[in-house]
Amino acid sequence: MWIMNFFSWQAIDVIRWENPESYLLVKKWNRPFDEIKNDATLIVEPGQAAIFIHNGKIEAIQTEWWKWNLETDNVPFITAFKNILRAWESQDKSAVFFIKTTEILNQKWGTKNPIKYMDPSYNFPVKLRAFGNFTFKISNIEKFWINYIWTKAEVTVDEIKDIIVDRLLQYITDTFAENKLSYNEIDANRVELAEQIKTKLNQNLWDLWLEITDFRIEDTNFTEETEELIQKIASKTADVNAINQMWNVSASAMQNYTTTRQLDAMEKAAENEWAAWNMMWTMVGMNVWQTMWAGMTQINNQNNVETPEAKLEKIKNLFDKWLISKEDYESKKKEILDNL
Repeated sequence: MWIMNFFSWQAIDVIRWENPESYLLVKKWNRPFDEIKNDATLIVEPGQAAIFIHNGKIEAIQTEWWKWNLETDNVPFITAFKNILRAWESQDKSAVFFIKTTEILNQKWGTKNPIKYMDPSYNFPVKLRAFGNFTFKISNIEKFWINYIWTKAEVTVDEIKDIIVDRLLQYITDTFAENKLSYNEIDANRVELAEQIKTKLNQNLWDLWLEITDFRIEDTNFTEETEELIQKIASKTADVNAINQMWNVSASAMQNYTTTRQLDAMEKAAENEWAAWNMMWTMVGMNVWQTMWAGMTQINNQNNVETPEAKLEKIKNLFDKWLISKEDYESKKKEILDNL
């Protein structure tokens, strides 16, 4: 059996990462004792890079897809016989790491805890959750390998994703607070907020030699506590708008509305005794509204009546501009004063 293994180890190596696993970002090519044979063939597929490590030193980085030959000190048969006295292990160590160079798409993120900041318009604490996705890639293969991979045989996409998301949450909170957006302005500014977060995050990921190429905020929602406050604000705002609109309703329109409601109540009164009571209270209520509206209309009419002082100033202005004669001015002035 050992003879068969001996001869199988002497074959020239063909090194490739065929059908790379979707969950892996980095994978070391597996070779017993890290003994890559001299003149081995390295095949780099599209979307990959290969790092050739020889005796602990980076000898080459191939980012173009093609076939390459590797030179090592391990010569088949000769090296193997020399290593019999060393328990078959060569002193010449080589390794190849494959790294995906394509963008890693559609990585989901979400806030573990609600984001908290003060609403600048309504001065109440906003608590919201945010969700989205991002795309990342390795910005510098050599430095990424030196600073992060080194002795790891595999690096998963989720491993890098978790690092990015942990750093991301800080910048989400800061960006929402710095922009001072009211709760009802967030959805309209998602794109701008996402771009700011992306810029800050890339500055932080520089030490890992990673780059965010796309960042999106897909959705936001508020906690129940915040939703209750928003509903109260919306209700009060609606009341204020309704009161403002009432000033624009004419007295005749209000009278028609009151009459219509009274007729509806009278029809229901014919149905039963309780409806009669309802009709009475409805009519009382509508009369109160009518009285209020009449008072409001009277105030508006009084505000629109021209005072004697205003009339005098008006005819004086016409006289000064030579638009009326002196006789007309004196006559109109006497008329106004007589009506006081």
